[in-house]
Formats: sequence, structure tokens, C-alpha cells
Amino acid sequence: MKKNFAGILSAAAVLTMLAGCTAYDRTKDQFSQPVVKDVKKGMSREQVRQIAGQPSTEINMVHARGTCQTYVLGQRNGKAETYFVALDETGHVLNSGYQTCAEYDTDPQAQQQKAQ
Repeated sequence: MKKNFAGILSAAAVLTMLAGCTAYDRTKDQFSQPVVKDVKKGMSREQVRQIAGQPSTEINMVHARGTCQTYVLGQRNGKAETYFVALDETGHVLNSGYQTCAEYDTDPQAQQQKAQ
């Protein structure tokens, strides 16, 4: 019985360590994902494409001028982990971050109305 318990305990420990290894970590992106580590404000659309490749989606923004590109970096808790790159009307990087373009391109007045 002691051997079975030790074997089960060892297997549980190994599975726990493996789960930690496969967990998605944003800090890792800053060193491994070109769209996160190398794309900077002011870069042109072509520079972004050379660094990061083809985006998953690209939309015309509704609440801001320009376009927004979404890149899928991987999976986290069963959901796609996304990173956006917003380009102004001249095609230069305006902003970027860990959300979708739809989440980024929101009506700023709607946020103010919710707060009131």
C-alpha cells in the first residue's frame, strides 16, 4: 500500500510541475514574441508586418482613426491570448497591448457615462 501511495504522490508531483511548465506567461512574450518585443510606436505597417508577420485580423476602427491588427499569441486558460497593434490613418503604430481590437476600439464617452 505504501508503494502505491508513493507512486501516486510522485505522479501527482510530476503532473503539477508539468502543468506549471505549460502555463502561458506574458513575461515570456516580452522575450519570445516579435510582435510584443520588437514592435514600437511610430513604426510603419510594413515594418510591423516584417517583424510580426500577417495578423490574425485587421479592422478599420470605429471610435478612432486608423486600423487595428490582432495577433494570437497562444492559449491561456483555454482562451486565445491576443495582442493588438493600432495603426493611425498614416499607417504608423499608435498603440499596442494585450487585448483584442474590439476591446481596444471602444467609445470613450460610453466609459464616462458608466462612471457617472
